[in-house]
Amino acid sequence: MEKGITTNQKQYSPITKTNALANFRKSCSLLLVWLASLEVSIEAEPKKGFFRQNHWRFGRKAKFLTVFVIVAVMLISVFAFLPKQGVTKGNVIPPSGNSTATLSPTAKPPSNGKGLVSINSTHTFTVIGSGSPAAYVRPPGLIQSGTNITSDVWLQVASYSWDYFQPGIGVDSNTGLPYAVGTSFTGFTDWDLGCYIQALIDAQKLGLIGPDDLWGFNERVNLVLTFLENRTLNSNTTYPYQFYDATNGSVYNMPQENYVDVTDTGRLFVALYNLESYNSSYQNQIDYIVYDKCNYAALAPGIEQDSLTSVDMYSYFVYSGFASFFPDLSNAPNEVLTNILKANVTYSPYGNVSLHDASISGDPLLMSIFELNNNDSRLLALSQEVYLASEAYYNATGNFAAFSEGNGYNGVFIDEWVVVPNGDTWVITTPGVSGYLSVDPVIYTKVAFSFLALYNTTYARNMIIYLEQNLPLPVTGYADGANNSGFEISAIGSNTNQLILDAALYALQNNP
Repeated sequence: MEKGITTNQKQYSPITKTNALANFRKSCSLLLVWLASLEVSIEAEPKKGFFRQNHWRFGRKAKFLTVFVIVAVMLISVFAFLPKQGVTKGNVIPPSGNSTATLSPTAKPPSNGKGLVSINSTHTFTVIGSGSPAAYVRPPGLIQSGTNITSDVWLQVASYSWDYFQPGIGVDSNTGLPYAVGTSFTGFTDWDLGCYIQALIDAQKLGLIGPDDLWGFNERVNLVLTFLENRTLNSNTTYPYQFYDATNGSVYNMPQENYVDVTDTGRLFVALYNLESYNSSYQNQIDYIVYDKCNYAALAPGIEQDSLTSVDMYSYFVYSGFASFFPDLSNAPNEVLTNILKANVTYSPYGNVSLHDASISGDPLLMSIFELNNNDSRLLALSQEVYLASEAYYNATGNFAAFSEGNGYNGVFIDEWVVVPNGDTWVITTPGVSGYLSVDPVIYTKVAFSFLALYNTTYARNMIIYLEQNLPLPVTGYADGANNSGFEISAIGSNTNQLILDAALYALQNNP
């Protein structure tokens, strides 16, 4: 079938999330995932790494909605929930006046009015999958032990990350479908499938998996593609459901939203395009999934329209996935990047480093560099801008900065923004809530390794050494991160370990 958008395809109105990734993939449903997990925790043994990254759930049962309200009132003092609408994750709504959302009544006020506050080492935040701040000094980790970051070191880093994707740990041993954060929640999304496919490509290129081994590359890929070819679609939208069950491939037993998640789809498309480019024998299966399984072409008008004004790195990455299969969208990513670089410039209060007023966070920026095959020199310049601002942040405050998204405090998923469109810098939000959170930023492991792969600096190395001293040994993959008080965010999941595989492969290919 010829690729591209044809005029005879049925044109649907872009579904609610089309206008630039609406209500992003890690919406406030994350809290409900945690709450839902409490229901089964009585019967199941404790598991670390519970948090399903990527929007996680909207609640398994109606009663959790009531619990959610109670917990939200207890945890958050100034929450003003956003209406559901077609906005991107990057469209951060800054606090009105001087209000700042907090996660604890004992949290300190922000030191600079922008949601930055250090948590004292004696603070007793409850973090899912974590205990108290580190009470002992761990033996030297991999990075700390070596005087040089050699190819062998990067291969070992990759091997630790690949350990997460073993059957029974991060992949269901019966179906071959991925878990987002271990076995504590068996649901997954298209974002998770994209991460898993990309991890498989990285692992084979790194020599961590053979093509025809037991649980080898070909077997794993075929299990995923067969699922995508045959999965049940939402009869109301004719698009995929947001959540499927990794244990059986069926729709996950939970309330489902009646929209197509453009963000998850675009991430999946990036990985599918990379798979097809890597091994053309999968082209027919991938073409069926993209062009025939459902009418993704109908989403193109909304994507094209949004790209004209978007200043969101998520839009750039996700629209690149769509553009890989739909040539009429080939200019959409360029439009977004041009918009970002045309935006006004704000100078970070730490080090006076210039930052463009856009929605900039670690994951989409770094994944764009590592996974897209058309690295624009402007994209690399933007990444260096973010890195220099992060190092300047450390030089001025003594605190490491590796801003991204992931598990945070009190069961709340957080988004850390180096800068947002109104010019605010170093701010933290949580999906569905207006305002900045007054919490200590998490130093995300995936961003620290990405900085090391890109720049190989003392700052990046010291940041990883700090994490090695404050996180569990990576026996089943790397944990999410820690804050600057040594508090562990010890969930272990696919998003962290897949991006570290990306970083390791990039380092070996570009700095052997």
